[in-house]
Amino acid sequence: MRNTAADAADNFFVGHLARRQVQAVLRFSRAQAEDESFLYEVYASTRIGEVGAWGWGPGQIDQFLRMQYGFQQKAYAAQYPEAAWEIIWRGQERVGRRMTARLEDRIVLVDMALLPAYQRQGIGTSLLQTLQHEAQQAAKPLCLSVQVHNPARRLYERLGFRTEQETELYCEMIWYADTLF
Repeated sequence: MRNTAADAADNFFVGHLARRQVQAVLRFSRAQAEDESFLYEVYASTRIGEVGAWGWGPGQIDQFLRMQYGFQQKAYAAQYPEAAWEIIWRGQERVGRRMTARLEDRIVLVDMALLPAYQRQGIGTSLLQTLQHEAQQAAKPLCLSVQVHNPARRLYERLGFRTEQETELYCEMIWYADTLF
């Protein structure tokens, strides 16, 4: 019978190996005009559960989500003019989108989302750990904002992010470069 310390070490190694394998197949490309429909598709996939529960028809839902998507694009462009959308690729498949602002005093994960079919496969963890490594190398904190009830918040906490400020809707989180992960 194995002891718990050996099991924990094995689980850590297997988890670390799995993350390294995920990282090896991920790549990014700067979003182009022809990627706009994919960027919207990813956005809509993050909101459809919420908006779909409102009892609206498909046309109303699409119209509302397109309006909200437009507002989001304008807000991000105003707040982070130096940032641009990146398409997240796994092999030859587009699996998500990411916007990161690399500022003088910090790195901000403005937005990151994966299509539902690619969630819970270690991709988000791998992407966050890659950004943590970048922040660590640059000796800068990594910041993000998440809706208070978003399940991704647990992932951020597990990776060492700490709450800096919280409102009824959003939680501002930060990870410091000297934090071990």
